[in-house]
Amino acid sequence: MSLSIFLLTGLSTSSFFLANYLTRIIEKNEHTTAQLNFAIAQENETALLHVWQQSKQGSENWQNLAKKLAKNNGEVAFLLANFYFNKESLGKNSSSQSEQAILWYQQAIRLNYSRASIALAELYFQQGNVSDAQNLIATLKVMEFSHTQGDSVTFSAIILTIKIAISTGNVKLAKSVLRKFSSLLQANEVGASLLSAIDKYQVLPSIGDISLERVSTSASCTTSIQFFATNLSNLAQVERLVKHFKHQPLNDLVCFSPVRYISISALSCSSALQGAILCDETKFHEIADSVTTRYIAIMLPKGGANVHFGMLYFDAQDNIDVVEHEISHLLGFVDEYPLVKGHVKCRASQQHVSAQNIAVLQNSYYGERSSIRTKILKQLAWAEQIKKSTPILHLKNERSQKDQYWQLGTPEQFKHEVGLFKSLTCDNNSVKQQSTFNAFKPLSDRTKLQYDELNFPKEYIRLLLNNSQQFLMPSFHYNIALAYYQQNNIKQATAWLEQAAGWESVDSKRKRILQGAF
Repeated sequence: MSLSIFLLTGLSTSSFFLANYLTRIIEKNEHTTAQLNFAIAQENETALLHVWQQSKQGSENWQNLAKKLAKNNGEVAFLLANFYFNKESLGKNSSSQSEQAILWYQQAIRLNYSRASIALAELYFQQGNVSDAQNLIATLKVMEFSHTQGDSVTFSAIILTIKIAISTGNVKLAKSVLRKFSSLLQANEVGASLLSAIDKYQVLPSIGDISLERVSTSASCTTSIQFFATNLSNLAQVERLVKHFKHQPLNDLVCFSPVRYISISALSCSSALQGAILCDETKFHEIADSVTTRYIAIMLPKGGANVHFGMLYFDAQDNIDVVEHEISHLLGFVDEYPLVKGHVKCRASQQHVSAQNIAVLQNSYYGERSSIRTKILKQLAWAEQIKKSTPILHLKNERSQKDQYWQLGTPEQFKHEVGLFKSLTCDNNSVKQQSTFNAFKPLSDRTKLQYDELNFPKEYIRLLLNNSQQFLMPSFHYNIALAYYQQNNIKQATAWLEQAAGWESVDSKRKRILQGAF
């Protein structure tokens, strides 16, 4: 060691404990600038910590010093992870920031900093990585905590354990944690809020004084829906969507029962990448007696939104536009974008009116125009909205009297009126099929049935007001019946068809339901 360094640091050349000396004088704030700089150059932890604490949080220098300190300091690793987690929450380079947060939380955990385990588990849970959150929180052995232990780390672990248990459908664990720590939870604002949500959404109907109540819907409401979700966050999200729905055009035609919890372990659902949610619908017989609505709607963590008879499925990423679009299917509207190849709606021209907004009809007709028009109008739910002056047929092959025929469709010059306009609904049919028959809709403009973000047209609302029941999907009991039928359980299928038929007020439709021919 050179003499100049000792002179600068003010140390005696007989000192053999330089590192300890530097640490001591920096801790007492008795150091000189030269001594501090020398200590930093030697990566003295006390010196690094001193400069780090003086740095502006989040600055490049702050981050660089934190990364050096975090090699051996669990608290600094934790604070560094928090910094990246908060940046990730603000949406700045979210993927990269999230990875950094996870990296430093893991480092803090390796250094036995207990708060990091809770924080990382919460980050995993927030990202939807419930499995990793569950594994991490399990290492804390929450059920071994004292029921009077009320520090913030303990309390956060208890709260998160309950939320994870609810999300995974582990009702037994959720009950056990709630029973043991009920006093602790009730005495805390966050805990009391959690208990209130559990009660409100009927998550654990058999615990304490909570009882499952069947909430009756208005007898005048033919389109009643019971929404379910599988975790507390989604339950609150669904509730917000239902409130938002009050400002949507379809609001006066639909009513909702209070949102309820359903255990994901009680369901058997799957979804391929970007594919529709598919479920074993026999599972719903277990909750059917507690549901007083015609339809069931379920928000799942992921999967493509769709309506299957009396069941509506959607996921946590879907907004109010998607929900309204799907609810319109329950009311009898069909998509105006191309359906999947081979869809039942597009296999042949229709034999009877089957939807509010779509008619699948032959493209060409021979004969007397007025009689053909009368025949076509009987196949349209919106026939009354078409003016007598609005054509729905136009002559083709005019050169040869022998080859003349009527082409179905309203001409371009009448595009602002209600008429008969080609829809994209059956565009995935073969070329041969499209030359024979096609899907037609009332309006030339695109609507919410083609793009979620568009408006629900007033002409479609008028259709619903004039005929709200004829094209309704059957009740969710029909889904259960179909699922049992597919399992060759005819006895159960018949029983559930009878329940579905009980929702119908039109004899012809009731008959179709009982025959399983909807």
